[in-house]
Amino acid sequence: MAAFLPHDVVSAHGNLPRLVHELEAALTEGLHERVQVPLRVAVPSATRHAAFVSMPAVSEHLGLYINKVATLVERAATDPLPTMNGVVAAFSTRTGELLALLDGAAVTELKCAAVSALVTDLCARTDARTLAVAGTGAQARQQVAAVRAVRPIQEVRLWARNPARGNAFAAELRASLGEAVHVVACASLDEALRGADVIGTATSSKTPLGAFEGLSPSVHINCMGGHTVEAREVPLELLRTSTVIVEDLVTALAEAGPVHASAITLGQLVRRDSGPLRAGRTVFSSTGHAFLDVLTVAHLLRELEGRHRPASP
Repeated sequence: MAAFLPHDVVSAHGNLPRLVHELEAALTEGLHERVQVPLRVAVPSATRHAAFVSMPAVSEHLGLYINKVATLVERAATDPLPTMNGVVAAFSTRTGELLALLDGAAVTELKCAAVSALVTDLCARTDARTLAVAGTGAQARQQVAAVRAVRPIQEVRLWARNPARGNAFAAELRASLGEAVHVVACASLDEALRGADVIGTATSSKTPLGAFEGLSPSVHINCMGGHTVEAREVPLELLRTSTVIVEDLVTALAEAGPVHASAITLGQLVRRDSGPLRAGRTVFSSTGHAFLDVLTVAHLLRELEGRHRPASP
């Protein structure tokens, strides 16, 4: 039986800068066009605010069939359990063997950090110094790691709907980042967003977090929270008046609505001139795509094999 790789093992073996490079190379080579990714299946709960999700993908090139199965459960503010619980099963397409079972949250966090880093690198101003983050969960932490991987961020502004969690997150970041980065817990969303170079939203809100006024004309925004046809973290007008980037257009239209009809896909993004994008306002409206999970799992399996391979005599 293949080993189950828990959250701490997956997190320890992920190499974010290397995965960003691998993702850009795969997109540039058009590998995403050769991966079979059916639309994911989400079965809604009949009794509560929850969904049960299956996200399969097959890459003959990488020799992988994966399926991420997960539960998404809306939590009360006092509920300590995570919103998502999941596992990724990875099989060899060559032998049919089960290669590994990986903690789904850890795979998702690494994937989201890598794609956010790549999109930020291609869209944000090269002199970006200020990052604003809305949220306090795992995705908020990944936004800090992702943006700092590609830009020399000097100030991180945090805003949370729960001020106590926001203050705790700020203290955590101050301890981990040290004096090189100024971390501020903001009393309002407007305070956090005003003039920021990069913004990351990572909440479960079904309605816009605010009006998003006073934004820098060249701001880049990573929207990593829930997006559906009816619900999203940011105002529709912000999407209508920005250059929007999505992982996959078919998925974005099906799951997040027609406002994404003119969006740039990741495959198109890596082939464009970044100059005009960095001069204007850009929004990465993430809905997820299993192609990215395949690449992330392939990366993790290589990293695991490399670290555990016996040294040459």
